[in-house]
Amino acid sequence: MKQYNSKHTAVLSTRGFYTILTVCALIIAASAWVLWSDATAPAEDETQASLPIVTPAETLPDLTEDTPVLSEDTGENDETDETEPTDEDKDEAAQPEETEDTAAETEESAPAPVETVSAPVYVRPVSGAVITPFSSDELLFQPTFGDWRVHTGTDFAAEAGETVMALTDGTVQKVIQDGLYGTCVTISHDADLTSTYCSVTDVRVAEGQAVAAGEAIGTIAETIDAEAALGPHLHVETARAGTPVDVLELLGESEVE
Repeated sequence: MKQYNSKHTAVLSTRGFYTILTVCALIIAASAWVLWSDATAPAEDETQASLPIVTPAETLPDLTEDTPVLSEDTGENDETDETEPTDEDKDEAAQPEETEDTAAETEESAPAPVETVSAPVYVRPVSGAVITPFSSDELLFQPTFGDWRVHTGTDFAAEAGETVMALTDGTVQKVIQDGLYGTCVTISHDADLTSTYCSVTDVRVAEGQAVAAGEAIGTIAETIDAEAALGPHLHVETARAGTPVDVLELLGESEVE
């Protein structure tokens, strides 16, 4: 029994020695690793500190054939645009930009449009010669009554039934029956001008009707009581703003035919 215990004690002593030795080796190795880590840590921090920090914004662009190159001095593209401007671009560039002020000045400086007024056309009411001229202040002998009086109209020779034409464009103002001059047609024209045709029969117009220069308004009657001694003829009176005027002046005739 004593011999067994001695052997057992010897085995335990041997195992304990190696166990302690192993633990010590592990402690030494752990201490060495810790010391080595502390010694190398500052070197890694310094290496990282020495390297520049590059952010995504500072990364260089990928230069390809389509990427324009900037000049170092001006910062503008070295590559010029070879496309020439069109004529429309040149016209737009040449024209100044129109503002409200310039538009107003243009409207003010632009000349007002001139209204073209065409001259009226005058047509002889009948083609016959003048047998009694216009007389506003000179006394003329009237064979029908055998006296001297002013003649505010013009007598044109004509045949009974001959067409009577409007002197110029206008509107029929009235158609009346006169005891001495028979049927009379009055037409109003522009510029306060009126024309009256006496001893008309077969009237072809009505009051308010528009007529054109040379349009037929009726025919010559057989006689005029106020001027019966002259036979069939047309008595025409023209007035401007109520004042009698010579119809021959409107027709551009200077002499009595």
